[in-house]
Amino acid sequence: MTTIASPFSALTEHDQALLLASFSHELTMVAREGYEAGTEHLSDPQLLRRINEIQHRVASAIMARLSDSTQRYPDDVLVSIIAGSDTDAFSRRLHSAFRRAWRMAFDAELPDDFPQ
Repeated sequence: MTTIASPFSALTEHDQALLLASFSHELTMVAREGYEAGTEHLSDPQLLRRINEIQHRVASAIMARLSDSTQRYPDDVLVSIIAGSDTDAFSRRLHSAFRRAWRMAFDAELPDDFPQ
């Protein structure tokens, strides 16, 4: 298992759901970067599509944990999907959002080996 997924996997199902809900909240703020301020226009439709796909997976992961479903992604795959695995600008935004979500959910910093 990757060092990224290890802290997530160590959490209880409840805490995983809490973190995922916090991450979902953070994603809404990242998505705001795709709107043209003060208008109904989109400045970055591709960003919004990517965020929407991640939101879909996050919502599914929350539902799986709350319903005790075993039909779900393994933790390492889920974390790779939702927090990004690349070093591009979009993945860095996701990493930052994931760190903020961890802080919001647990009032603590994510372990240092999680990408910046």
